[in-house]
Amino acid sequence: MAPPAPAPPPASSAAPWLPLAPLSREQLDASLLQIADLPSGSTTEPAKVVPGTPAELADQIQRYPACGPVLTAVSEQLPNSARRWYVTGNNVLGNRTLADLGNVPDGRSRERFDALEHAVYGGGCTGFRADGGPQLRVEAVPVEGLEVPAVGFRIVAPTGAVASQGGFTRVYLYAAVGDNRALLLTADDTAHTPALRSDLVTAQVHRLATASG
Repeated sequence: MAPPAPAPPPASSAAPWLPLAPLSREQLDASLLQIADLPSGSTTEPAKVVPGTPAELADQIQRYPACGPVLTAVSEQLPNSARRWYVTGNNVLGNRTLADLGNVPDGRSRERFDALEHAVYGGGCTGFRADGGPQLRVEAVPVEGLEVPAVGFRIVAPTGAVASQGGFTRVYLYAAVGDNRALLLTADDTAHTPALRSDLVTAQVHRLATASG
């Protein structure tokens, strides 16, 4: 008997592409969710840009070309970006969601999205090793119900925030809104099964898409 065919990879959202121009920094700031948009009892915090250089990113991409779109998505600092933490519930890792909104002014938004989609859902990027760190695993996460094209994925490290045996997981969603993008992130020890809140994702993507119109 022939072995069963492998299951198809998770699919990105099948939403249509929106032909929307890059937003200004002021428009991106206004597109972040406000307290009134969040679940009751939530708070927000400013989010600092994580230091990094284009040279460091280029070096990683050279070593792991199949993961270049993933590395770019999680590391690139877009001009005029707007960032904010949404804290829902107790201020612990699993209740924190980072929203990073940015514009893609080089006219390559669709090209970048297609490359990320192929790297994640096409199986081209399965893992990489950070500088001086452990081997990281990249796993696809299905995306459904959004009004714009999006790709979901998680990056899993073998050790956790409190050295848990299950490791540490970062969960990302990249949504392409014309020549703009929303990158959302949450993280926790893998044993806690971290996942992005669908209500926050849907609200943030819709606010950005609406502001772009």
